[in-house]
Amino acid sequence: MNYQSKPNYRIYALVIGEVLTPGKIFDCEIKKISFEEQKKRLFSPIQSVFSEDDITEYYKTYASSLPYIDPVLIKSEYVIIYDIRELDVNAALGGATRYFDKICRFLTFAYGKDFMSHTQRNSMLEPYLYQVNKIYSLDTGGNESNLEFKLESGNMYLPNRPELNKWRDKDTQQFLEDVFNFHDDVLERAIKYLYRSSIGNFVKDSPEKIVLDHFKSMEIIINSLSNKKDFKARVDEVAKIINLTDKEKEKIKKLWDDRSKYSDTAHPSKFDQTERYPNQFPLPSNVTFSYPHNDSISVDVCLKYFLYKKNSFIIDIDEPHFDKVESFGEINSQWDSNHLYFETFEKNKERLKKKIKENSIKFFNIKESDIAEIILGKGKKTAILRNKY
Repeated sequence: MNYQSKPNYRIYALVIGEVLTPGKIFDCEIKKISFEEQKKRLFSPIQSVFSEDDITEYYKTYASSLPYIDPVLIKSEYVIIYDIRELDVNAALGGATRYFDKICRFLTFAYGKDFMSHTQRNSMLEPYLYQVNKIYSLDTGGNESNLEFKLESGNMYLPNRPELNKWRDKDTQQFLEDVFNFHDDVLERAIKYLYRSSIGNFVKDSPEKIVLDHFKSMEIIINSLSNKKDFKARVDEVAKIINLTDKEKEKIKKLWDDRSKYSDTAHPSKFDQTERYPNQFPLPSNVTFSYPHNDSISVDVCLKYFLYKKNSFIIDIDEPHFDKVESFGEINSQWDSNHLYFETFEKNKERLKKKIKENSIKFFNIKESDIAEIILGKGKKTAILRNKY
């Protein structure tokens, strides 16, 4: 081995699993190191710190996030060691992490086979875990020297905010109150996915989860309004119901094409492109989905769904139970907004629709011209009242 090919970094990672055999494992080594020795070597998971510099002094308020935070804490006397030659510590750590990950992947798979062969029954997946705890630089003689490695935050979001103390549009405050107090399970789940997608970069969600949450916020709305077998047919039907534009409709279909062709919205590529990238840390993700350019679509879908549902009322129709008098009102607005009941003996279709209209005008204090349509369900047990908006 000449000087140019000798490793210049050594990375230690704690490793834990059902079966660990000390010794050489591919280009790595598994070794037992006591807790006392680990303490002496100052083993510790990779540290991340928020940067403090001229920019953070200038911006008095902001949000920032760290590039990497390990959610796992491992305590083990076994380590996996990898020697690597790279230009800098980031590349060395990226190469080592990629290799550790690959080894643990196949150790997990091999353990599953080993368990089945030994017990003659299926195995639960018992993953091997690793955690980088020490990075050394190596001289030409292979001697270790301590190397401190910390990741600093490098992004800044919403500096010196708030910019305004009033909404730009005079109707926004009322909209906020209306949507907050509107109880619809589909809308609440959609907004929950939409929000989680929007903060994914800050709370350390993977890019895969971010884009899946983004698409999910639209998908559950579309699926709630159409039961057609083909998703694109559902999009076409829902577009007419909630007034999506042709541009919005086509963008949603394009996202679905990516999902259908490659089985996952987050992976519009048949190959893991990151395996061909130079070594780097944190490890890149294999997501080539243009999420930042499409996030406004799910906002539009949620908004138009809310406007549609806000002006649509489900009415349960039944005969009077106790006083034998017709009654009309809300069922439980705290749990399900725009859900009404109408107790009546009326069976004639046209007279029933007329009575629903008359009661709605009185109950909501609206004009007849405000009502767009009344649709009776099968058996005249339910009805849908839609107002104009």
